[in-house]
Amino acid sequence: MNSAAGMPPEVEAFCNACSRGLADLKDNRSRIAFASRILPPLLARKDVFQKILHNIIEGAPYPDIEKPTMFINELILHLDPAGHFSLRMFLWRPGEYDPVHDHNSWGVIGPVSGRLEVIDYKRLDRGSSGRQARIAEDTRRMIAPGECYSVHPLNRGIHQTGNPTDRAMIQVSIYGKKQTKRNFINTYEPETGSIARLYSPKLQKRAFAEAALAELRKNS
Repeated sequence: MNSAAGMPPEVEAFCNACSRGLADLKDNRSRIAFASRILPPLLARKDVFQKILHNIIEGAPYPDIEKPTMFINELILHLDPAGHFSLRMFLWRPGEYDPVHDHNSWGVIGPVSGRLEVIDYKRLDRGSSGRQARIAEDTRRMIAPGECYSVHPLNRGIHQTGNPTDRAMIQVSIYGKKQTKRNFINTYEPETGSIARLYSPKLQKRAFAEAALAELRKNS
């Protein structure tokens, strides 16, 4: 692997090991099991994440904070050249939560510091509609440093994560390759059942431009 300038060697070694370990695994269950074993030792390296945070504050090239992501508090630490996984870091402010959402891949997540709350939802309808869903809270748990939580793709993995504490916290996630060709995640309103598509800011801007161009063409 060609490491990015400024990537801590511990992160580079982790990503090399992760890529090798995932290469021959054939199903999501074994991929999740492998990632759940390999991630906790990295989460324990607070010194490594201190270096990464210093890099961000000082404007160092790694990690690239300009790389587009779904969420504003999300940073990409590594994209596997073979496409097996990505490694991402989330920086949570006190009391901050993301919307209820699904994923397009399997994943394993865990906190470096603080406590991460995870709320799982189950879909009660047939799951065939892309506009409406009947979902209900299934389980709620706190994930402590050194522990991991597994994410399943699509309707099996609808959840919400966040920081229930009064202190900032760090979360790290491994996500696998996409299970479908879609370039968005679904967000859900549990009370109304409405579903909305969430795109990265880059794709949102492209969609806005396409809509504006179509309008100009109609009126020209």
